[in-house]
Amino acid sequence: MKKTLSILFAVSIVFTACEKEEETTTPTVINGCMDAIATNYDSTATNDDGSCMFSIVGTWSPTSAAVDYSVTMAGVTLMDTSYTTTPSDPDFEFTDIIFTADGNVTMDGETSTYTDSGSALTITESDGESQTVSYTVTSTDMVIIINETETEDENGMTLISTSNITMNYTRQ
Repeated sequence: MKKTLSILFAVSIVFTACEKEEETTTPTVINGCMDAIATNYDSTATNDDGSCMFSIVGTWSPTSAAVDYSVTMAGVTLMDTSYTTTPSDPDFEFTDIIFTADGNVTMDGETSTYTDSGSALTITESDGESQTVSYTVTSTDMVIIINETETEDENGMTLISTSNITMNYTRQ
């Protein structure tokens, strides 16, 4: 009986020692954009690498505008003002902007065309007049920056007006 127990004990030790070790696998990391709204969304990405790029297509509602405006004549400042306005202000004049995938933009009830390249947005009105502004866009926010300088000659004096407007919008 002792011999049988010894053999069973020895066989169980052999089988226990020969148990297959569990294989551990390291998960594959796939870097990419993980935001489904982004134009370069990668559904296979397992690590968001910050590379997401977003389109301006959609409806954008204004949240605020910061305005800097100055006028000089012959080197003398005639006006210099800065203010920030929000939709709760009674004189807030900014409305929703709607960008479509086919290159149309609607502002203040009028439709124009647009092109964008990098951080430059060019809006061309139906009369052919166009304006290029800087912009940035994320999945939820858009900032449009307009910098304009106009020079006029008034009775031999140069009048320079400069306006810088930063408009903030939220995607709807």
